[in-house]
Amino acid sequence: MSYPYSRIFLIGFSILLLSCSTSDKTKSAPEVTKENVKVVTETTPAIIGGLEALYQQLKYPPNTSKQTSTITLEANILVDKEGKVEQVSFEKDKYSQYKKAAREAIYAVRFVPGKRNGEAVDMFITIPIQFNAR
Repeated sequence: MSYPYSRIFLIGFSILLLSCSTSDKTKSAPEVTKENVKVVTETTPAIIGGLEALYQQLKYPPNTSKQTSTITLEANILVDKEGKVEQVSFEKDKYSQYKKAAREAIYAVRFVPGKRNGEAVDMFITIPIQFNAR
């Protein structure tokens, strides 16, 4: 996912304003041009095959046939610069059986690594995983 141009402009303009000297109020601000504003592009990691590939790997835990509500877990995932999952953690302290099943599914899929300025980097992402009532 790349940032909209307006956000990139605001970030660059903010950096430019912060870099201007505040002690000399008589100087005018420098003109903002393509040459003096650094554009930082970033893409987040993505599952190869999309969420569908993740849900194909997702196995419901045993003894959960009486589940009557949807359970959503927020998985915080560290994807390394080669697209491998390095770490998985969850927000809530409950649903341990579901966390185990979600963790196994996450480690079973591959990711396209996140990129910053065209280079693959280690990056955290958060993915909601739903276990629907059965």
